[in-house]
Amino acid sequence: MVLISLMLLKHPLKNALFYLAGFTLVLVCMGLVGALVFHASGSGGKGTVDSWIDLILGALCLLAIIPALTRKPAPERKERGELKGYQSFLIGAGAMAVNTSTIVIYMSGVHHITRAGLGAAEAGVALLVLTAVTLVTLVAPMLLYAVFPKAGEKVLIRMRTWLGKYHKVIGVGILLVFGAYLLIKGILALV
Repeated sequence: MVLISLMLLKHPLKNALFYLAGFTLVLVCMGLVGALVFHASGSGGKGTVDSWIDLILGALCLLAIIPALTRKPAPERKERGELKGYQSFLIGAGAMAVNTSTIVIYMSGVHHITRAGLGAAEAGVALLVLTAVTLVTLVAPMLLYAVFPKAGEKVLIRMRTWLGKYHKVIGVGILLVFGAYLLIKGILALV
């Protein structure tokens, strides 16, 4: 929703690209640190480490429901104000840094990469693919606007309204599915 709001200001693609850069930088840094921590903890080896990581990530998914339910949407701006590139970048970095649902789900993907025991190059490619898939929800509105600016703006306004109504239900549903999956997977591996 933040990206869509930025795209309804002056210079929408500039705002979106800087936002995406900030978001992606934080996401990739978290992924690299997570991969190092998972690897150092013994992920991909023998033992129960991976099962416990799944259990912890599943529990974190369920805990992330609390901020998903209590987070208030950003206020709508009526005027088409202007942001500098660094402001959009910082908004993107900040949005990712506090995006608990994306963090937990992305870290689950990073854990699957580390547990697979891939070589460095293969793990790097897998991390790039995971990151690209994670960013699809940001890139899709940008592409829509880039290809169809006038129609895209109308769609973005409707999307912002719809997401404003249903973002909690969508977020909670995704977190419940991932949380349940990871908890069940971790428990079954331990028994």
